[in-house]
Amino acid sequence: MNFLENIRTVIMQLFGIDPVTTQTEANILTQQGARYRDPTGYNMTAIFAGKLSTLTVTESTIEVTGGNARAELLSSIVQPLWRSSRKWVSTAFGTGGVILLPYVTGGKIFIDTVPQSSMLINRVNGDELRAVSIIADTTVVDDKRYFRYTDYSLDGTTLIIRQRATNAAGSPVRMSTIPAWAEIPDEFAISGADRLPLAFLKCPVDSRHTKDYYGAPITFGCDDKIAEITECFEDIRREYKLKKPIVGMDSTLFDVKNGRRNLPVTGLFMPTMPRGLDNSGKLWEVYDPDIRESAYYSRLQHLYEELEKQVGTSRGILTEPSSHGATATEIKAANYDTYAIIDTMRTAIAGAMDDLVDALDILINAYNLAPMGEHEISIDWSYSMIESSQESFNQLISGVGVGAIEPAEVRMFIYADETIDEARAACAQIASGKTSLADQLLRDAMIRDSREPVTLEEPEPAEE
Repeated sequence: MNFLENIRTVIMQLFGIDPVTTQTEANILTQQGARYRDPTGYNMTAIFAGKLSTLTVTESTIEVTGGNARAELLSSIVQPLWRSSRKWVSTAFGTGGVILLPYVTGGKIFIDTVPQSSMLINRVNGDELRAVSIIADTTVVDDKRYFRYTDYSLDGTTLIIRQRATNAAGSPVRMSTIPAWAEIPDEFAISGADRLPLAFLKCPVDSRHTKDYYGAPITFGCDDKIAEITECFEDIRREYKLKKPIVGMDSTLFDVKNGRRNLPVTGLFMPTMPRGLDNSGKLWEVYDPDIRESAYYSRLQHLYEELEKQVGTSRGILTEPSSHGATATEIKAANYDTYAIIDTMRTAIAGAMDDLVDALDILINAYNLAPMGEHEISIDWSYSMIESSQESFNQLISGVGVGAIEPAEVRMFIYADETIDEARAACAQIASGKTSLADQLLRDAMIRDSREPVTLEEPEPAEE
């Protein structure tokens, strides 16, 4: 039995608690997590999770603003986490949920991302988590694996955080045994808290339970269809493996010396009766049946389409994307089902990031890492999968023309990694030079579209 299979027993012994999560639920969560992490075979859950996470967060940015030390500290923590967002969003899609778990060590805040299979819920109040135990981290020291367990309990406005460590067998060890965990306190109490200091991002799939404490993987309920696809792959593999051409040769053509055939022993040649393979009297004949690839791959494509429909996505995850026109309306119509899942997940991510910033505030206040200060978190999502870039660019140019938006917003569309302040500074520098802003934006658009910039005539110098 591995550490995840007996997680409930270990946590009960470490913290003396009886989790709300049953052993059956814990086993299901473990199986779902193991299925997503399985590196062998054709992992459909990982394929869907990876594709959807890419579409969800690629080209999207996050900002924490406020113009004070608190906002700067929060931004320095959130930005690195966002750069790895494709990985933990994929984990949420693939396992059903992921926990963003901040902790303090050495006067700095770090964030662990752990799948929901590593968390047991101990107490709830409605939909709010009031007490949980989590396998927060794992590491190897001197070829021995250790696990760090964190227990969070909120009693009124007092938050109690307890840390414990075990070896691979689940036996307790001192936290100081592991150098990376030596400075993490075994127990810590924080007053004035109104929530647990963590964020729980769940996959937007109905788990079909009355109490929706945990999320469900993106391929939840699709096991039979995935099994059919796996079986079809095995059929295709067997078809290619069994297809071996044979040259049937009349036995009189075999020159036998010293009781052995005078031909390569490769399985290619086969002696036949004097009348040949088909009694036609031919001295030799090639037997080379066609591979039934058309039938097999037609069925495979059909199964792919059925699985996409069952998961709820548009074409393009396993199958080729539907052909569509270039207008934003046509693009959105062709990808709407997939976009609906992505939009729901983005809403969940936005909520999780708000929860994370609240959790970080609790720890920053508790450890006095930065003074209080107003701050705001915002996410700029990419809509490239449902928009025509040319239409969007034309709309921005029109907006500048009528004074509805500022030129800096057009530059941010071209250079997605620039902030609004950087874009404004660049536009001001351009406006003060010889090249007009419109000409520079046109050059930028050419570069963005990977085309050679057009040659623009420099304006005549102004007369003194």
